Amino acid sequence: MPTTATPPFNYWLWMQAMAETLAASADPRHYGQRMRTKRLAELMRTTLEGSPFYRRRAARSVGGTPRLEDFEPVGKRELMQHFNDWATDRRITRASVDAFLSDPARLADPYLGQYMVWTSSGTSGEPGTFVQDARSLAVYDALDAVRLRSGGGAYSPLASWSVGQRVAYVGATGGHFAGNASIARLQRVVPVLARPFAPTVKVFSVLDPLRQLVTELQAYQPTLLITYPSCAAALAQEQAGGQMHLRLVETWCGGEQLSPAQRDRIRTSFGCAVRNNYGASEFFAIAWECPQGRLHLNDDWVILEPVDEHRRAVPPGGQSHSTLLTNLANHVQPLLRYDLGDRVRFVGRACPCGSAFPLIEVDGRADDTLQLNDAKGHPVTLLPLALATVIEEGADVAHFQLLRTAADALELRFESMVRDPEIAFVRSRAALAVFLARHGLSNVRIQHGLAPPIRQARSGKLCRVTALPGRAAAGGAGQHPPAAVGT
Repeated sequence: MPTTATPPFNYWLWMQAMAETLAASADPRHYGQRMRTKRLAELMRTTLEGSPFYRRRAARSVGGTPRLEDFEPVGKRELMQHFNDWATDRRITRASVDAFLSDPARLADPYLGQYMVWTSSGTSGEPGTFVQDARSLAVYDALDAVRLRSGGGAYSPLASWSVGQRVAYVGATGGHFAGNASIARLQRVVPVLARPFAPTVKVFSVLDPLRQLVTELQAYQPTLLITYPSCAAALAQEQAGGQMHLRLVETWCGGEQLSPAQRDRIRTSFGCAVRNNYGASEFFAIAWECPQGRLHLNDDWVILEPVDEHRRAVPPGGQSHSTLLTNLANHVQPLLRYDLGDRVRFVGRACPCGSAFPLIEVDGRADDTLQLNDAKGHPVTLLPLALATVIEEGADVAHFQLLRTAADALELRFESMVRDPEIAFVRSRAALAVFLARHGLSNVRIQHGLAPPIRQARSGKLCRVTALPGRAAAGGAGQHPPAAVGT
């Protein structure tokens, strides 16, 4: 049974974050940049005082005022390997966090009585665990309310999903994933949103068969849909085919690449506005979409450094190989110059919407939505994040590629860092078999591919769920112009 413990929420920090975010929205160039400079200095000071790991990483610092460039870039794997030396609260350990996360009923409970813990899964290829303090949660709340919901315009309480809206969140459930944990926290902080007799925010699992999801959404009749682009596009196809009749006001997308074709399908089928965002488990609200459909970086609270394959700075207008992220809000588990892995381009020109926040384009994760045939030859749609989550969570395998090789066949390939591919295949095949059976696809063959995974020609990055070249997928994202991604 889920607990009723109050999740982390500090009213005064929330009020401060709201006030500062509103002020920066009105004056990004001056007030926003002054606050950014102040926050960076505070973060570096707190980090050097409290984090043994980052003290070692700041090898170039020789005393005096630290600079951001004094900190060597760091990746997720290294942070996870040195988890016990990372946090500034020295009570935070790998063992205690893992014990907390092992209980699904503790979703959105306070860890150590004051922190939020969530995990990344199903998209990046490298699992992560992140501890959020009350300040960072307040900042994410403020950015969500002031910029995402209002589209960058003046904040209004009517922009909140809690007023006159029925919200359906369709995401990865069954674990302490960032989106799942954030919705659970919201429902606990504002209990009226989760009242059993008339919920205004309801969670649905992206792992459920599409037909079941359609039936449940049809019964709930949301006005606002929050989900991944691949899921929204699949649901839009069901709506267009007459299997579902939703009257949506808006659809919010994140967590994957949103292609122009997907946006058009969602907007046309549902007859609603489509709002995109860019975020990650490491920082929940990196950029928001303005009315012009362009992404603006929340650079008063987060710093992004586009870099090439050697982690050298890429000038404005250039496409990065990866991006270094610095989270200015979280002081308990700091992230300075963290290699996010996303390809980002700073546009370097003003947006027609008038906002002075920097324009960015993100070339993010773009896995395929797969279509397989059941034993009777009927097509069944499978969402990429659901497939990736099943393998990552059910088999504890992160470095893989799942390919559709035929209408009734899948192939699993593994990257070289997987120590025992045979054991990884056995575990992954077992987890996939259970998932496929739930979708009526017990006939599908799962083979172990010995060839290395196929990488994108342009970026060299790995699509974890894809169709072999020349084989059909069902509306997969593929290679599309830059759009937003998130968690």
